[in-house]
Amino acid sequence: MTTPFDAFIDWFGKLPLKYRQDLASEVASLLPGIEVNPYHRKFLDDFSGQLDRIRKKGHREEYGLLLCIRAVIDRIVESKNRENEGWEKEKEALDELAKITGSCSIAVQASEKAMQYSEWKAIGEKWNELVDQSLTQDAIERWHHSVSPAAHIV
Repeated sequence: MTTPFDAFIDWFGKLPLKYRQDLASEVASLLPGIEVNPYHRKFLDDFSGQLDRIRKKGHREEYGLLLCIRAVIDRIVESKNRENEGWEKEKEALDELAKITGSCSIAVQASEKAMQYSEWKAIGEKWNELVDQSLTQDAIERWHHSVSPAAHIV
């Protein structure tokens, strides 16, 4: 049986590396007890290892971790997509500046802005699909009750 945490790990592992790093860095900064150095070359391994250590402490800890991860990533994805709402105007301004100055780096920056917007939009859509399929409050509660007979006490 795939657990909600397994579904999250599968989703996370399929993200493009840059966005996996961005998301892991933000999640790590917002979750108490997760201490990783985002500049260390094994950052993602450290992050995944710390999540796994919390998970292995027991079902109660995994349950709490799931609830926290869901809330934190909901906020991050919503925030990233809100930050990128004005991407077209920003891209137009950068394109115009690149045309005026002849700067290749500004032109690259303009196209990266469009790419960033489309990537975060796609990540948001995939996250919402994951939440709707595997991380609903009911799905998390059903899993928790299935592994913890005393879960109704929580």
